[in-house]
Amino acid sequence: MWIPVLVIIAMATYFLYIIRYAYRLYFSRLEPLTISEKKIILNNFPVYKKLSYQQKQKFEYRLLRFRRDKEFIFHGLTPRQEDMALLLSATATILTLGLKRYKIPAIERLVIYPNQYFSKINRQNHIGEYNPALKTIVFSAAHVKQGFDIPNDNKNLGVHEFAHALSFNAVLERNHENRNFRKYMNLLSAVYSSALFQQKFEESSYFRAYSKTNIQEFFAVAVENYVETPLAFRQEFPEIYLIIRKMLNFDFQKPFEA
Repeated sequence: MWIPVLVIIAMATYFLYIIRYAYRLYFSRLEPLTISEKKIILNNFPVYKKLSYQQKQKFEYRLLRFRRDKEFIFHGLTPRQEDMALLLSATATILTLGLKRYKIPAIERLVIYPNQYFSKINRQNHIGEYNPALKTIVFSAAHVKQGFDIPNDNKNLGVHEFAHALSFNAVLERNHENRNFRKYMNLLSAVYSSALFQQKFEESSYFRAYSKTNIQEFFAVAVENYVETPLAFRQEFPEIYLIIRKMLNFDFQKPFEA
């Protein structure tokens, strides 16, 4: 007797969720960034200052869309949750600013822990991971913040995990832009595997050791370097720099010309 009632309740709950989600997605008004939010962006994203007026308008609109459309789930006593949501939204936005398709459907939710957390998937402690099956990125808030506290050490957890999501999204979505992304990912893989590059790779300390794990980790680390030290990147590995630029369609060294 109770089963039909429970089914009706479950269906009604799901229906209400769909209505709320649709309203939020299509009808809720996007409030502009506050002065304090713009200050956070200016302090943590040096490239923002180099954007043209039109690029800044596009960046702010896309940031607001990302923050509104994605689900943010905070666990534990994560401090300054609104600031963390802003930083992560801005990170995703700056990486897709040169792309026409910027919504990253391969991401539906962002889960944030105060610090290092225990992953139930592989039974290990983590500071960040992307789960394509669940369309979820998980972060340690403390380590995301560290990535912005030192802006030129080529370590930025937010950039790293979003790079993984973009790579998967290029496989998930079939369109011209993502075909182009996959083409350059294949080129990057070919260069990465070449003996000439591997020799230079071993002799240089520009890319951190973790980038040697596999091509996916190399790509994510390379995007971190591309964001934080674009001039050094272009000087040391111009071929790789150009490939990343083609994938993102955005030049962090000269964004106004992108």
